[in-house]
Amino acid sequence: MSKIIFDTAVGSTNLGDHIIMDSVTREAEEIFKDDFLVQVATHWHIHPLDLPLIRKGNLALVGGTNLLKNNMLFKRQWKVGLKEIWALKNKVVLCGVGWWQYQQNNPDAYSQFIYKNLLSNTLYHAVRDRYTLEKLNRFGIKNVINTGCPTVWSLTPEHCLNISTEKSEVAITTVTDYMKSPSEDKQMLETLAKSYKEVWAWPQGSKDIQYLKSLKVPVKLLPSKLSSFDSFLQNNDCDYVGTRLHAGIRALQFKRRALIIGIDNRAKEMHKDINLPVLPREEISSLGTIIEGNAFAVNLKVDFQSVDFWKNQFKRS
Repeated sequence: MSKIIFDTAVGSTNLGDHIIMDSVTREAEEIFKDDFLVQVATHWHIHPLDLPLIRKGNLALVGGTNLLKNNMLFKRQWKVGLKEIWALKNKVVLCGVGWWQYQQNNPDAYSQFIYKNLLSNTLYHAVRDRYTLEKLNRFGIKNVINTGCPTVWSLTPEHCLNISTEKSEVAITTVTDYMKSPSEDKQMLETLAKSYKEVWAWPQGSKDIQYLKSLKVPVKLLPSKLSSFDSFLQNNDCDYVGTRLHAGIRALQFKRRALIIGIDNRAKEMHKDINLPVLPREEISSLGTIIEGNAFAVNLKVDFQSVDFWKNQFKRS
């Protein structure tokens, strides 16, 4: 039987989605070893002629990113609506998905209808953080567990013990074009320039290069390719310090010391939930002291019991 994998990387201008899908795909291939996996883009509308093919799948997995929000009619990253319910009614299972941003109210009636008719009401959904779990619980979706993002599921205690706590001579950094704070971002880059012999920047988003250049702090640039970032992490003893959440997690996957500069709900909630190393951007003045100290030590508190429970449910179903 085929399984549908909603791919958040196809059509995305953010290479962080590729980092996420790398982990989601690995988990899906392990869970559904004997099934054919059909990739479907979340960022693009599904053509009506493709819906019968999708309907043949008995389950659809959605890879973790900021797909959920209060209003699914406007500026949505997940292009689903009423026609998808016909093909996927109560077949969709979340895999480390999070809420778009902090939103005080419940989703509107249309969005609640979409969620309650697309999401499985028998299998458990894995969400990225407690905030997302509580948002779903509040309007009646109770079959939810907080597993963290799939990108941290490989960061076991044994893995993290091999991450150096010693400062390197080289730093790799990122900025975020859609959430700018020029004074604080410039201060981050200037602090890195003072603290390291070499500073490299990786443009994770399609417009990050322009923003980097506008800050007028000399840094060396990597190509905007995930393979370039991976190669750099693999072959260089380096520290990661930057505002891109999943670039920081990728560095941890490669056993590099990492500090994420928190600029949104994702980093802040993951810091609260699993002790991800995060420094709020408004505290950037303390960055120099942290770099020279041992505050980079990684002591993650991923709930692997919940991760295993979520994975094992597919063996039981």
